[in-house]
Amino acid sequence: MEEIFRDALHRTADALLPLPDLVPDAVREGERRRVRSRGLAVAGTFVAVTAVTLGLALLGPLLRQTPDTEPAAPAPGPSITRPTPAP
Repeated sequence: MEEIFRDALHRTADALLPLPDLVPDAVREGERRRVRSRGLAVAGTFVAVTAVTLGLALLGPLLRQTPDTEPAAPAPGPSITRPTPAP
């Protein structure tokens, strides 16, 4: 029984064309995917750094605390020190 099955299997398989070698195409496709993903990573990093740089350049002066150059005004209300007598 097993021999009949093997014989039928060989007769059927002999009529088929040999399978094509898919390895070179798969390697080429893998290299393309790798290059594409690296390119997207580099482009994404460039866009992120550019966005942060432009954001800081445009919004930085608004966000930065600058010290006042004018002297501070005296506190309102009565003074707690005694006036000095005039000579």
